[in-house]
Amino acid sequence: MKHSNYNKWPDDIRDHYDKTAQAIEQHGHTIKGIKDVRLGLVYSIGASFSTSAEFCSFFPLKEKGLSIVGGVINRIINLLQNDELNLESQIIDNKNIYYLPIALVDLGHLKYYTESKWVGQLQRDSFLAEFSTNDHQLFLLLFTDKNGNMPWDPKCENYWPDICPRPLVSFAEKILTDDENFTKRKKKEDDDYYTIVRDVRYPLLAEISPLQMIEAYKIGSKKWLSKFPKGNYELLINTLTSLFKNEVVVTQVNKNFMYFDIKNIPESFIDDFPNNLFNPDEQIISEFLKKNE
Repeated sequence: MKHSNYNKWPDDIRDHYDKTAQAIEQHGHTIKGIKDVRLGLVYSIGASFSTSAEFCSFFPLKEKGLSIVGGVINRIINLLQNDELNLESQIIDNKNIYYLPIALVDLGHLKYYTESKWVGQLQRDSFLAEFSTNDHQLFLLLFTDKNGNMPWDPKCENYWPDICPRPLVSFAEKILTDDENFTKRKKKEDDDYYTIVRDVRYPLLAEISPLQMIEAYKIGSKKWLSKFPKGNYELLINTLTSLFKNEVVVTQVNKNFMYFDIKNIPESFIDDFPNNLFNPDEQIISEFLKKNE
């Protein structure tokens, strides 16, 4: 029996619902992936009917990422269904599951936070809610770097300490090691990571593009603030000044824009530059700098 609101949904939602229902009918559960520019989320739906739990993991989904994590989740579900694995927080070091250790963590009270923020289709008011149980547990899978270091380990390399949201990594560290060093260490790293240019802290993630900043300057603060009363026009002008003076550069992340101090671009973003996101004409540059010097 289809969802009571099925006929009211747009075609793309109905199609998503139908494909999910078909996959679960065939396999008992399905694995879904949500791709982002530098972040990927994989989660199960339907597994809770046979295991009492659903599973999620943050993993880069470029190339074979989804099939890798999906395979790991499927193998864990299969072991649980056959009573060959206990459903509890643990570090799994089993090369039949994955060639590196994996942390499996019961998110407990963080389940609702995680679902509301990232795994929305596991919430009880989602259009796929019927495909997971009302009282399911939510388990997080954390992958290590190539050397087997967990994300909370100071020796963990590359993007692995950052790909999973920090509150979840910190929670996993506490549950599995009884330590709470990750959050403190990352805060110190943040203090070293951020820089200030013209009273603006970078990196800066914003919805507004460089072209929209120029348009804001053209119409002036009064008119712009009447359209965006919660906007910070001073920050906008300071950022625009830094862009014009080549002190700050910008790249696009999904529908948002990331601004960096040109002297402090993280390694993971180096390949984003140069780009064509900011190419104002000389007249605008000259006029702006004369007015805002």
